[in-house]
Amino acid sequence: MTKKRVQFLERVRGEKGSVLISSFLVVVLLLGLGAAVILVSVSEKRTSDRHKSTVQSLHVAEAGIDRAIFDLRQDFLNATGTPSWIDGDINGTPVVFSDTVNFYPIPYTGTALQLDGNLVGTYTVSLQAVDADDILIQSTGTVAGVNQTIQVYVKMMNISPWNNAIFAGAGAAGAMINGNVNIRGSIHILGTGLGPGDYALDNGGTAQLVGNNYDTIPASLEVKVPALDTTVVDGETVETLHGEFRVKNGLVGLSGSATVGESNVMGNGSKEQVDGVYVTDGFGGSQGAGNVYSDNGYSNEYDLGDSVSFPSLSDAYTDSSGTSFATYQQYLKANACVLTSELSAITPNSNFSYCGGDVSMDGSGNLNISGIVYVDGGNNMDLSKSGSDKTITYSGSGTILVTGNTEINVNLVTDSNSGNPSYPLRNGSKNIIGFMTPNHITFNEANIDVMGLFYAEDSVIVQKQTDIMGTIVSNYFDMGTNVPSIYQVPAVTDNLPTGMISGEAIWVTKIVSWQKL
Repeated sequence: MTKKRVQFLERVRGEKGSVLISSFLVVVLLLGLGAAVILVSVSEKRTSDRHKSTVQSLHVAEAGIDRAIFDLRQDFLNATGTPSWIDGDINGTPVVFSDTVNFYPIPYTGTALQLDGNLVGTYTVSLQAVDADDILIQSTGTVAGVNQTIQVYVKMMNISPWNNAIFAGAGAAGAMINGNVNIRGSIHILGTGLGPGDYALDNGGTAQLVGNNYDTIPASLEVKVPALDTTVVDGETVETLHGEFRVKNGLVGLSGSATVGESNVMGNGSKEQVDGVYVTDGFGGSQGAGNVYSDNGYSNEYDLGDSVSFPSLSDAYTDSSGTSFATYQQYLKANACVLTSELSAITPNSNFSYCGGDVSMDGSGNLNISGIVYVDGGNNMDLSKSGSDKTITYSGSGTILVTGNTEINVNLVTDSNSGNPSYPLRNGSKNIIGFMTPNHITFNEANIDVMGLFYAEDSVIVQKQTDIMGTIVSNYFDMGTNVPSIYQVPAVTDNLPTGMISGEAIWVTKIVSWQKL
């Protein structure tokens, strides 16, 4: 054996231990890598499980929100009298609010959600009262120890046509609101049949749409209706009509000094900006959106979808007893004091009594109304002045359906006995009158004050300087150019006279804001 081979073999024998150590090192390295992979996998699994629990707990919290919203809506739908969320009861569940700052729990049972018989998670729900129809909901969902909380601001809205100063079906369409009109209260226009380039309203002069207060109201009218609600704006408590402006179809033209709302002024006790503007096709005119003053800006589209339609006297109707009528007008006739031409010409010195006194006048300008009166045969009803006397004072609660046209050319105001006011909806009184016709209602006398509710399926025309205290519902309307004013009375929605079309409250729950805490 050569010397070199011997040296090589000796070198190999000397390195046997190092090979074993290297093998051990490789095994340790592989074990370490394996352990790291396992740790990463476990960590990812935990992260995945937590993410899954987070998502699930958010969904569980939403289930709590949905349950609360359902109960809040049912609370209004099933209420007797004036509905409220702060009366100590939410749809049969006691919830007592001690203040408007803290959240108070709804003592729900059955808050565990299951899937295929297995527990998914649970939720708890609490409420913070804002006022009778505004509320904050907090719902916390818990899944596998993971909590997620959602807070939702909910507002209950009565979208009845009578919860406005003006409710219009087809919009103005050639009978525009022009000039110096002053509308205090909400406006809701469907604009049926109008295209995006058509105007639902076109206003100039110093027209004010949706004034949110009674700043311009004659004192003689203001004392005859309930005081306005109050709200807090920038730390100041102010009166408000909760005015909103909705136009489903059609442009809104604002030119000159015409505005929707006004910029807020501190210190005067009134809210100037409107609460909300919802106009799908936007604003035109020389000023356009620059003359819109609203809490939510001017770019929000109409928010009620197809949930609102214009009420028609031709709509089928089923009364509370289950009796069906081909039209609402037929229902009225079947339940009314039916006259023909007896009311065709009424003046302050008229003297009559029909249907056992359901509708009567005493010859001294005092009108009494009760229940439903139906003027048949296509006859008109005209209320006119007698010489210089142009005031008819009414008491009672009732509606008059005129199959012809209605013309009101007198002061038509509520009773006020000396020293013992008996005002409409004030001090417990419910003096309120409603007029309905499938045709036209016209106001054509200067400087008159009219209090009531007015439904004209065809059109309402105000030709002179008239103050109207109440609500106008019509497909078309023309306010002329002579400074008419419309003042909404929010309380009428809870005190509509018998027979008034669309008399039921139409409650919708609106989510104003949603956030994950």
